[in-house]
Amino acid sequence: MAVLPAATPPRSSGRNFLTHRARAGATWSVAFSCCRVRPPVGAFAALFLVVIMPSGLRGSPASAAVPPRVEVATGDGAAVVGTLAGIDDSAVRLADSPPGSGTAVAVPIERVRSVRRADGPAGGGAGKTATAGRLFATLVDGSTIDGDDVVWDGSGPVVIVRAEGRVELPAARVRSVAWRAEGAAPGWIESVPDGTESDLVVIGTAAGHEFVECAIMAVSAEAVTVLLDEEKIPVKRSKVIGLEWLRDAKGVEGRSGPGRLVVDLRGGRLQADRVAWSADGFVVDGVVRLPADTFAGVDFAAGRRMSLAAVAPDRVEVEPWFGGLGRSEGLVPFFAPRTVPLAGAGGPPTIVMRPRTTVVWRLPADGRRFRGLFAPAAGAQTADATVVVVAVDDKELFRGRIDAASGAGAGDGGGDGNAVGGAVKSNAAAEPHGSGLPLDLDVTAGRRLVMTIDFAAGGGIGSAVRLVDPVIER
Repeated sequence: MAVLPAATPPRSSGRNFLTHRARAGATWSVAFSCCRVRPPVGAFAALFLVVIMPSGLRGSPASAAVPPRVEVATGDGAAVVGTLAGIDDSAVRLADSPPGSGTAVAVPIERVRSVRRADGPAGGGAGKTATAGRLFATLVDGSTIDGDDVVWDGSGPVVIVRAEGRVELPAARVRSVAWRAEGAAPGWIESVPDGTESDLVVIGTAAGHEFVECAIMAVSAEAVTVLLDEEKIPVKRSKVIGLEWLRDAKGVEGRSGPGRLVVDLRGGRLQADRVAWSADGFVVDGVVRLPADTFAGVDFAAGRRMSLAAVAPDRVEVEPWFGGLGRSEGLVPFFAPRTVPLAGAGGPPTIVMRPRTTVVWRLPADGRRFRGLFAPAAGAQTADATVVVVAVDDKELFRGRIDAASGAGAGDGGGDGNAVGGAVKSNAAAEPHGSGLPLDLDVTAGRRLVMTIDFAAGGGIGSAVRLVDPVIER
C-alpha cells in the first residue's frame, strides 16, 4: 500500500470524482482528476461546518507529581520498596528505602525486572483508580492510551488531554483516535475498509457510522480540518466519532513493533525501549511525554522472556499408572504433555502434564530465572495427589505436592516447604492466574531444565497438573 503523509490528499489518475455512502460502515471515497469537481451538496455538505477561527485545545500543563511508593523486583527475586525518586538509563532511584529509614537507594537498571506502583489500586496512585477516558488513542505498535480530548496542529505532536495534564505523542506513531460511546468501545474500528489509501474521518453514532476518505490536516476543539478536492474543510467535532491515519507500521519514525519494555499507565499501556521518570514528567523513548502522575509501572523484563510453552522439549518420557499400555497409539496423545490457554483464548499459555512424565528442555545460554505456577488441573475435583520436581542439570531445585485439599499445595522439600534449600519466592507474575505453587528459580549457567510429574507416596494414580505461564527470563 502506498503511504501518503497526512498533508497529502489521496490521488487517482484518469478518474472523476466519486462518492458513495451507506449506513454502519459506508465509505466516502474521493478521487481526483485534472479538473476540479466539487462534491455534491446536501447530506454530504451537512457533515461540514465552516469555522472562521478554530481555537486549539491546549490542555492544562502538568504540575509536579507527588512521588509514589513503589516496589522494585530484581533479577535475583528480591523486592526493594521505597519512594520513587527517578528512573533513567542507569538506575531506578528510591528515596526512603526501606520506608521510614530515610535512606536513598539506586538499583542498577540491569538488575531491575519491574517497577510497580504500590501506594494505591492497580493502575493508579493513592486514592485514585484508573477510569476509562472519553477516547483512546492507538499507536502503530499496538500501544494504547486513554484521554478526554485530542488536539493536533498538523505539524507538531498529537496532544491527548487528560486530568493529569497533556500527553504528547509523535504524530507518526499515532494510528487512530476513537471516542467511546457511553463508555463502550466503538464498533467502527473492526470495520475499517480494506485497501484504504488515505486517512479516514469516522462520522456517525454508536448506531451507525460512515467513513470519509480524506487527508487529516488538524484537530481542534471545534473541528477536524480535512483536505478534500484541494480545499481545506472543517468537519464538526460533534459529528466525529473516530480518526484513522494512513500509516505504514514498518516505515514510521521510532517504533513499529513490540519494545523491550512495557510501560503501564493509569489508563493505557505503551511499548518502549527507554523510559525516564521524575516528579516533573515521564518520558518514553525520548519522544513521548506524559505527566508524571500517569505512571503505574514498568516491566523491564518484557523483552527478555521466553515462554517455555513455545519451546519444543529435547526429550519427553511418559509412563502412566498402568505402565506400558500407555504407549499404545490411542492413548499416547491423552497422556502426553500438551499446551492449552488458561481460561479461554485470552489466558496465559499453560502446559498440562500427567504422572508419570519427565520433560527435558534445553536452557538458553543467557537464561537467568525460571518462573511459573504449578496447580491441579481439576481444581477442587482433583482425586489424587501428585508430586512435581524441577531440576537444572543434576541439581534438584524444587519439590512440591499438588492436591485438592491443600489448594495451593504442600511442599515435600526443605527450606520454605516449596523448594529444596528455600529457593522459591513469590511469583508475582503467575499468582493472578490462580492458586498453586509459584516457581522462581535461579537457572544461571544451567544447560537442561528437567521437570518430573510423579505419583505421590501412599498409592493412587495421581492427577493432571497445570504449569501456568512458564517463562525463562534472560
